[in-house]
Amino acid sequence: MSLALILTLAQVSADPGAVKARETAYARISLAEKIAADSDLIRAIKAKNAAAETDADIQRKDKEWQGNARHPLRKDLIQNVCAARMKTLLSSDAIIVEAFLMDAKGALVCATHETSDYWQGDEAKWQKTFHEGKKVFLDDPALDASTGLYAVQLSALVSDAGVKIGALTLTLKVPR
Repeated sequence: MSLALILTLAQVSADPGAVKARETAYARISLAEKIAADSDLIRAIKAKNAAAETDADIQRKDKEWQGNARHPLRKDLIQNVCAARMKTLLSSDAIIVEAFLMDAKGALVCATHETSDYWQGDEAKWQKTFHEGKKVFLDDPALDASTGLYAVQLSALVSDAGVKIGALTLTLKVPR
């Protein structure tokens, strides 16, 4: 572990659970970057971006998503080809309990499990990566609403030919 990483971990928190969460996430940065560069997932994001979903459409879908646990879009996004590809890419890592792709507006493209909302564009995972252009963003460890586990979210910018097109988030369970 580099001195910079040790100092970062020490500065972040003296809480051993938080430190463990960050160590778990740092160990998966290369995996997140590999998944974010997968050509099948890039195609899925590009297709979603090309559909030109309006902001009003996104907000309507998000409201319906949150208000209806049986909304058909929930199943569509965890059973589509994109979701199947992500599940395959993540199948060997039991620490990753959830993953999802977001488009250029922060709306879901696909997910391995149902998320608590459809629109992620108002959250740090999308804001820090897609909006601000950070290649990787690590959120603070917390109880994850979607999974019910103490977890940390690792997000990565998804680009195609140097142009940012979306973002990927991996939710990593962390033992307390």
